Amino acid sequence: MKLFRSITIALFLTVAWAGVSRADTMPTLTVTPANVVGPAGSTVGWGFTLTNLGVDFAVITGSDFCVGVPTSPCSNSLGTYTDFIGAQFVVVGPSPESSTLSQSFNNSTQTGLGSFLINSGGSGTLAGELLVSYDLFSVDPNALNFDPTVDTLSVGNFLTSTASVTVGTVTVSTPEPATLSLLLGGLIGSLLLAKLKR
Repeated sequence: MKLFRSITIALFLTVAWAGVSRADTMPTLTVTPANVVGPAGSTVGWGFTLTNLGVDFAVITGSDFCVGVPTSPCSNSLGTYTDFIGAQFVVVGPSPESSTLSQSFNNSTQTGLGSFLINSGGSGTLAGELLVSYDLFSVDPNALNFDPTVDTLSVGNFLTSTASVTVGTVTVSTPEPATLSLLLGGLIGSLLLAKLKR
């Protein structure tokens, strides 16, 4: 009887410890840049870094830009958000997958989290959160032995990161050449021109 109780307690503690160890290894999201700036009528967007150091596999299912309570689909008065990452079948996790994935925003190749089309009459700043939804699996979804019925741990999970959109002009500074290099270039050009005239 004591042996049976000891085995039962050991099994209970093992299951409880497995649940605790899974809870502290949730994926993390970092968006770049947190504040995007563009003129009215333009399209801006966010890049990202996703990190999953746990033993499970996170499959990203979509993203949204929310103002106020994050409930997807979200809407706002400044523009329209378009999800990019949901269609990419991104899997982040242990080997053979990568535990960290980063992408820059590029509207033409549709990389990054997504794009934001600022309304033509838009003005000001809109602060909110980028919401990324994901499902968690115990087996790599790209593996031959993957069974979605058995290997699904949870679905409809969310990661959030604060973000904002500002309507304004983006200033790009043009570096001026150093005076000495400009002077030397002109001097060498003058000497070559004089030599060609001889």
